[in-house]
Amino acid sequence: MQKLSRVLEARGSDFDRILRSTEKVFVDFWAPWCKPCVRMNPVIERLAERHHGAITFAKVNVDLDSEIASKFHIASLPAYVLFKDANPRVSRIGSTSETELEKLIAEIR
Repeated sequence: MQKLSRVLEARGSDFDRILRSTEKVFVDFWAPWCKPCVRMNPVIERLAERHHGAITFAKVNVDLDSEIASKFHIASLPAYVLFKDANPRVSRIGSTSETELEKLIAEIR
């Protein structure tokens, strides 16, 4: 598992361990070729900084871990899934504003 600032890069079995290790997890499903995904990186970084200690933020590169994406029926990118107690609770597909992602986060508080 590689740490990218406050956002963890979740690979394989690390993903399950991250979900089990904390109550709330925000997962960014992305790919390096996805321009909207890349443009959202600074937004995800700011959210991770703002919610540090309350929510764990992780990224899953769907090219490297397609089985994780398949498990959660991720068919479009970027995709954001918020987990509570290791269960997916809310999600959003596509580029969105920081404000809209904050509203999504508020739904699991």
